Amino acid sequence: MNYHDNLFDKKFLDELSYKLINSPWYANNTANRKSFPNGEHGTHLLLGQLIFKRFNDDFIEYFNDRELVETLINCFRFLCNNFKLNLRLNEIATNLQFKGMDGTNHIDGNSNQHVFLLLLDRSTDDNKGGEFINVTRNKKVKYKYGRIIQFQADDLHRANAFKAPHVPRMSIKWLGDKI
Repeated sequence: MNYHDNLFDKKFLDELSYKLINSPWYANNTANRKSFPNGEHGTHLLLGQLIFKRFNDDFIEYFNDRELVETLINCFRFLCNNFKLNLRLNEIATNLQFKGMDGTNHIDGNSNQHVFLLLLDRSTDDNKGGEFINVTRNKKVKYKYGRIIQFQADDLHRANAFKAPHVPRMSIKWLGDKI
C-alpha cells in the first residue's frame, strides 16, 4: 500500500469535485455484499455511484455521462502509466460519507486486482477525521485533498467520515485486474 500527493492539477480536482457533488447520489451502494446475483444484502448502505463496470470482454456499462466516464478512464490510464502497472479497468465507483457514516472493514476484490482511491472535496483539509485505514497492512493514511491511495483489492480496509457535521468526504475508486 502506498499513497501519493500532487498527481493531479488542483483546477482539475476542483472541477471534478464540483461535478461529482452536483451529480445524483443514491443510497444503494451495499457494503460487504453477501447475496446473489445483485448483491442487495450486506451490512449497510452507503451513498455512492457506480460509474463504469466491465462485466466481461463483451459487455461494458457506463452509468453516468460519457464525458465524466471518459475523464475517469483517462485518469486510470494516467495512474497505471505513472506507476508502471499493467491493469485492465474493471470498475469506477464513488463514495460519499458524512459525519456518523464511518465505513466498515471490507475488501474490494481479489489478490489479482489493484485499487486506486482518489480523495476529494477541497473544503475538508482542515477537518478532523476522514482517515483511510488498511487493516491488512496495519496502516492509517490521513485525509488530504487530491491524495491517491493505492493498494491490493483483497486488503481489508475502511474509511472514516469527517467529524465535523455537513462536511462531505468523497472518493473515487478505480478497480483493475493485473494483466
